Amino acid sequence: MPLKIIVVGAGLGGLAAAIALTRAGHYVEVYEKSLFHNEVGAAIHLAPNATRILQPWIRDLQTMNPVICDHLSLWDNKGNFVATPAFTDQLQKKLGIDEPWLLVHRVDLHNALRAKAEESFGGKKPTIHLNSTVDSVDSSTGKVVLEHGHVLQADLVIGADGVHSRTVNSVTSEIQEKKSTGQNCFRFLVPIEKLRADPITNELIDRIGLKGLNAFTSPERRLVLYPCRGGTLINAVMYYPEEEGETAESSWQNAGSQDKLMAQMESFSLELRKLCSMAEDLKDWSLASRDPPPVFYRGKVALIGDAAHPTLPHQGQGGAQALEDAATLGALFTADTRPEQISERLKLYNDIRYEQAVTVLFMSRVGDEYREKVMGDLKRFVPDAKLPENMWLHTWKSFPVKEVEYALKQRGLIPKVNGA
Repeated sequence: MPLKIIVVGAGLGGLAAAIALTRAGHYVEVYEKSLFHNEVGAAIHLAPNATRILQPWIRDLQTMNPVICDHLSLWDNKGNFVATPAFTDQLQKKLGIDEPWLLVHRVDLHNALRAKAEESFGGKKPTIHLNSTVDSVDSSTGKVVLEHGHVLQADLVIGADGVHSRTVNSVTSEIQEKKSTGQNCFRFLVPIEKLRADPITNELIDRIGLKGLNAFTSPERRLVLYPCRGGTLINAVMYYPEEEGETAESSWQNAGSQDKLMAQMESFSLELRKLCSMAEDLKDWSLASRDPPPVFYRGKVALIGDAAHPTLPHQGQGGAQALEDAATLGALFTADTRPEQISERLKLYNDIRYEQAVTVLFMSRVGDEYREKVMGDLKRFVPDAKLPENMWLHTWKSFPVKEVEYALKQRGLIPKVNGA
């Protein structure tokens, strides 16, 4: 009999879990507190470990209107070229992979996942309930209580409710406190048409192109630019140090101040300041995070995405890690999984995902050049952790679905490959 599964949250991870588990043959219901009325979020880059998972679901990735990223280039804050430390084709060749590195608008990715989730898979499709806030989850019974008091029952509950997760409280008794990393960032978009209309920013776009990711750095600040939505928008992220006594919002939907952005850009070149002066949909986000729970599951509950491992943007892996979590669960919970096997399968999920996801979490708290400084924090959760020599190689090669297939075969269980 198929399992009855409730997914808490319909963000990227929640929709991915709904797709993976429905494709596996289960009955899935998703409860989302918002109404999906407004487009939210800026761009996201999807490294090959993410596109590897998406390709079996979204056959034509062009429906997300992506830009194929072919390199990462570094510049100083005055716009002088420094180096190109990553060429996509060289990394792909080294790893023996061919999945693309894509730059997409987060809303386009979310819409593509939602459209896929609303399709029928083998006569089943997930039901998405909007304006439905989950108040609490009981990990021992699978009971889910909505904010208005309605009680639901599931064989398995997936907590995909983000950094402010309530579901995490059903997995750990430890108080989940957000911690400042001493960093903030502005996020905004600028239409290419707007940049082309100004000779100064037009020359900047000609120089950096629209095929890669470009980072402009000063000792304490960094401006990252990359195209999305078919090259019609530039996505910008500007990292800056938190000021003493500052209490910025940790929500990435917090509106930003144009004057404050320009003050933080004071040491950058005219062309970069001009680009920032054209910012649209400006957000100011405190890069606060919280430590992961000791495990990602308890009883009938599994955590995925930021509910399990709140990942900051430095490595561009937050979305990819949520997709990997979802794909792992879809591969583990084959159609013939019985309720009494849930505990064993969730332990396997934790065994496969915990070390990798938590390592990426801590490596993502700082810029690449400072990763060694967070190793002490990482080892509190993964005692045998080693510093990844190269984060591109470390993350891009990951494919937990293959690890699941091997683990199930080792236990005499032949997985039903479902593309998840």
